[in-house]
Amino acid sequence: MQADRGWYSLPGADDDVAVSSRIRLARNLLGIPFPPILSKEEEEQVQREIIEAFSELSDPFEPIFLDRLPPLDRKILLERNVISQDFSVSPNKLVLLNQEGRISAMVNEEDHLRLACLNTGLCLKEVYREADDLDRRLEDRLHFAASIEWGYMSSRLENAGTGLRASVMLHMPALVTDGTIGWILKRVNQMGLQIKGYWGEGDNSLGDMYQISNPLSIGLREKEILGSVEEAAREMVEYERKAREEMMGSRRIELEDRVHRAFGTLSSCRLVSSKEAITLLSTVRLGIALKMIDQPPIEVITTLMIRAQKAHVQKSLDQTDDDADNKLVDYTRAKLIRQAFAGHVWEGNDV
Repeated sequence: MQADRGWYSLPGADDDVAVSSRIRLARNLLGIPFPPILSKEEEEQVQREIIEAFSELSDPFEPIFLDRLPPLDRKILLERNVISQDFSVSPNKLVLLNQEGRISAMVNEEDHLRLACLNTGLCLKEVYREADDLDRRLEDRLHFAASIEWGYMSSRLENAGTGLRASVMLHMPALVTDGTIGWILKRVNQMGLQIKGYWGEGDNSLGDMYQISNPLSIGLREKEILGSVEEAAREMVEYERKAREEMMGSRRIELEDRVHRAFGTLSSCRLVSSKEAITLLSTVRLGIALKMIDQPPIEVITTLMIRAQKAHVQKSLDQTDDDADNKLVDYTRAKLIRQAFAGHVWEGNDV
């Protein structure tokens, strides 16, 4: 038995609604073509230079060549949003990951280097300082392509300039329930930002999870981007909390029934699919935030929402590939959730 120490297992500011904050920086090396037109030799040159730069840092990063990973392990990185879908299936790709799994770097995706830092709760400024510090240290070792007029160069115009993408993942079940999530999506777009479902698109995101971010980095200062995304996130947090208060006042019994049914199902089920598990965990997470249920802690529910995904469950079965009996996966997922609800730490491989 061992405890999960991923970012999602820790409490954070405003984490009843704000699940996580993430900063991504896009950088390219001077004098080398952008990744879409790189030769294999140039790809390997970029990898060598970036690995060497990271190896000189005081904090250790593990270089992970995706071609050497079993498909299941690649899917786990994808489920944790460390890598993108296209990146996960492309040949000759590399990602660097710190020991906590909170800081990562994709090499030769759309840009030579995509740095990403994330943490629990609404903490954009703190995460930005961490990413900026790493960026500065790497800039002492790598020559990034930049100009006075355009800022940092990128393979995509919208990612040039600061190269900064700030995002906050929000849990908004009350706004989904009361039917105002469509208005929320329009409101965020009117603020010049974008919002999308974390597991799905539009206003039907699985688990009621939505991610707010800036669509452009060119022509904007870091402070402007951080300020606008944080302002929007805080506004959405308040809308969600207000909707929860209204539901508690007008539909409390109905809400309590829904929460306790979800809790009861997950506490005793023997088979549960990934989709059903995430949907029910979302309801239980809402109940914990509203103090209808006092155990387990909200960060345990967040952990389960991440680790209820198929590849994570398969890994706990000591699978070496992504081929497993679906009924066995559903059975194991149910068992792991029951154990967590009973107060046990996660069993199986540390993935």
